[in-house]
Amino acid sequence: MRGDDARELPHPKLAALFGALDGERVWWCLLRGEDDLRAPSGDVDLLVAPPDLSRMRRIAQGLGFAHVPAWGYGSHVFFVAYDASHDLWIKLDVVTELAFGPGFSLATGAEAECLARRRHGDGVSVLADDDAFWALLLHRLLDKGGTVTGHDAVRLSELAQDASDVGSLGRLVESVCPPGWSAERIIGDARRGDWASLAELAPRLASAWRLRQRAEARRRLIANGFGRWSGKWLRLGRRRGLRVALIGPDGVGKSTLVAGFERSFYFPVRSLYMGLYPYSPRHTAGRAPGVGLAARLARQWGRWLKASYHMRRGRLVLFDRYSYEALVPSRHRRRTRSRMRRWLLAHSCPPPDLVVLLDAPSELLYARKGEHSVAMLEEQRKAYRALLPRLPRASVVDASRAAEQVRPDVTAVIWQEYVRRWNRPG
Repeated sequence: MRGDDARELPHPKLAALFGALDGERVWWCLLRGEDDLRAPSGDVDLLVAPPDLSRMRRIAQGLGFAHVPAWGYGSHVFFVAYDASHDLWIKLDVVTELAFGPGFSLATGAEAECLARRRHGDGVSVLADDDAFWALLLHRLLDKGGTVTGHDAVRLSELAQDASDVGSLGRLVESVCPPGWSAERIIGDARRGDWASLAELAPRLASAWRLRQRAEARRRLIANGFGRWSGKWLRLGRRRGLRVALIGPDGVGKSTLVAGFERSFYFPVRSLYMGLYPYSPRHTAGRAPGVGLAARLARQWGRWLKASYHMRRGRLVLFDRYSYEALVPSRHRRRTRSRMRRWLLAHSCPPPDLVVLLDAPSELLYARKGEHSVAMLEEQRKAYRALLPRLPRASVVDASRAAEQVRPDVTAVIWQEYVRRWNRPG
């Protein structure tokens, strides 16, 4: 690690993770990006010794990271956490081996030596500079199409000043270099910033490497290809999304919140309107009794089935309103038949995985939309709150603030449900 006193400390969630890993004597280190830990803009890449992976998983989950199931990515294991205070997603990409190229087919076998040579400072374990140079360069040449730009180009030029072929990664590169190339020449090009030359080397280096490890490279390529294919089916059962109902009186900002989620949530989002009203009598005029009710029930079930499809595909489904609104007071008086009809509509679909009640003072709601009287809005607020004890999983979020202040709080509630479900044993 460079002696950079100005480097910012890691994000508190990462600092807690790193401290816990050290406290339990887990063999780990950061692979790259030590200058981007305060508010990571990309993945946080970690190398962990294979025997310590289960402990690392337990520690991460205990700190609020959700293990995201994935297949066909070699030794990669993914964890995601959300920080509502900074509206920040943090993703860990954890590997137990250093392998590069398509299908992670080019194995190095250098993990144990790299971990033994790692250095610790400022609460972060990092690769020794020599290993960091080769690990980052191979990542750019073999995983990123040979391009070296931006911060990585600057970092590689710095690391190249002390790079050599004495470590296991350097020795391996020396042994698989194509004719006319050597580890020394590669280091020299990096020192000079001749990235075009190294980009030309990338496909030749990969080809020479595959020839040296022909059987193993083919086995890895096939195994990871099969994992990717089978993962498309496995995630239907193990990487499901959630169905979340956003409820509350008019004016709490349900539609605005949905639009914000579509822009910012970690996983793809689909939104469905599940409200029962407004209702126009002309759609059922002249029909036999009960036809209108049957049509409305069918429409609700169609939406529910569509939501279930998206949920199976791993998407977050947000219901804008829900059938529960049939139990909320309206401006019209209800006869016995009408009450029975509304009860049936309210229970027309199974409960969602999570309900989020957006709540705000009735005076504010009236000022926002002005569609109902303050007294009616207050009656609706009380009715929504009275529903909560009857719902399987429900939370209340203060919606009196600006939309961009409400969204992180709702995101945190929803993400906690992901953590609870995905981190369950088995």
